[in-house]
Amino acid sequence: MGPKGTFWQTLVRHSPRFYERLRHFARRAQGGDTLACELDPLAGTLVVAVPVTHRHHTVGAVLACGLTEAFLDEETFARFCDTYQLDRTVMIRLASEQPRHQIGHLQAYASILAHHVNASSTANAAQRDICDMSSHLDRTYEELHLLYRVSTGLSVSRKPIHHFRELCQELLHTTVVRSFAVILESPKDSTVPPGVVQIGPLEADTDDLLRLYHLVRERTPNVGEALVVDQAAADPTLSWASPWLKQFVFYRLAKRERLFGGILAINHVDNTEFNSYEIQFINALTERSSAFLENVQLYDDLERLFSGLVHALVSSIDAKDPYTCGHSQRVARLSHRIAQLNGMSEAQCRRVYLSGLLHDVGKIGISEAVLCKSGRLTREEFEEIKRHPEIGARILAGVPQVVHAIPGVLHHHERMDGKGYPAGLAGYDIPLLGRIIGLADSYDAMTTNRTYRQARPVQIAIAEIRRCSGTQFDPLLADLLLQQNVETMHQEVTEFGNLPMGSHPAIGMGFFMGDEP
Repeated sequence: MGPKGTFWQTLVRHSPRFYERLRHFARRAQGGDTLACELDPLAGTLVVAVPVTHRHHTVGAVLACGLTEAFLDEETFARFCDTYQLDRTVMIRLASEQPRHQIGHLQAYASILAHHVNASSTANAAQRDICDMSSHLDRTYEELHLLYRVSTGLSVSRKPIHHFRELCQELLHTTVVRSFAVILESPKDSTVPPGVVQIGPLEADTDDLLRLYHLVRERTPNVGEALVVDQAAADPTLSWASPWLKQFVFYRLAKRERLFGGILAINHVDNTEFNSYEIQFINALTERSSAFLENVQLYDDLERLFSGLVHALVSSIDAKDPYTCGHSQRVARLSHRIAQLNGMSEAQCRRVYLSGLLHDVGKIGISEAVLCKSGRLTREEFEEIKRHPEIGARILAGVPQVVHAIPGVLHHHERMDGKGYPAGLAGYDIPLLGRIIGLADSYDAMTTNRTYRQARPVQIAIAEIRRCSGTQFDPLLADLLLQQNVETMHQEVTEFGNLPMGSHPAIGMGFFMGDEP
């Protein structure tokens, strides 16, 4: 059976009539005939057309032709060549190389061919389904894995700009979107510009992205929670962006009527339209990111509340002793600087700052007569003053969120030689917080006015710290401080302490929430 070999190739190539006959059978098969089969006894040929289906739809046909035993009958052969306008001499030579079959055999071959084609079509469809399912499972796994990574990485201590930069990088590898941009709105009454993250090739700058964001952020979504624009060139308001904007999807980053910004998925790699599956997938990530931004905002509100309460408590101490006004702020600032010089993490430095701010909180339990006494203290009065670290530690012990500050509050008057108070600890048995705040506290006490003496010059304080290094002060911390331009640092710390309380930065919720550095 054929068509194959030079006989059938020549017949198809040089006989338009025979070729049209084959096309007729192919159309019959595609029209629904399970087996289009026709015997032409006058020409001694059999033509068979078997439909090829995929998912119950006919997508093509397989054709087969065969010669009967009657083909080389002189009269039949002459009629065949005349019917199809072929040269008898050429065709007799080519036909001699072709096998001839009984009619019954050819019809049986046709049935076998139909069964084989149907089986092959079914097998191929199953193979394609398996490949499609495998591809879908791979894609689904990647997307679920991304959803998991994003969900587990949404810590309120993480900066939103870092979250969205990593999210856009992940989406760029997971989807067929060419570029992603995230715009984060600035807080109300803030001079800070909006945050913009852009990942992927795009011939647009930050101003272009902000302009696009402001144009679309109030538009009504048209596919679920997303605004889909498949033909940006057809929108007159977007004509200015036509050189780089083909299609995009906009997702609002919002929660409880509060808008935090938006995500823009810009241009497909192959410039096709966005499909509903990828729109929904990115939308799921947008919802999680919106919840994350809401938590960050609540977290920031809580941080400001906590910071305000701490500064109010410190202000109440300053109100008792006007000579030490700003002392706690200066000690906190200098302690933070020493911690940085010591190579401590930012989370640890925030804890040092908070501990320095609260180091004298226990003075709220000391009588004003003793605190504000202008002359030398009696032994009994000094013993009362020495109680303030323990009083402060007891006050803070009732607040679980600031227990990490207690070592600095309790031990900032210990000395390396063991002659300090309240526990008489020596050397490196003194907690690091206590050693840092003790150094900062002593420096500020020497360089500011007190009821019993005038402030000493910075150079005198430097000399005193150098003299007492190893006996009163941790020598490593003292050396770190003295390596700096102390006079410049002194001016900075003094200006910081003179700022109104509300102007001081938030303490940092990393400490408040008790997270480990």
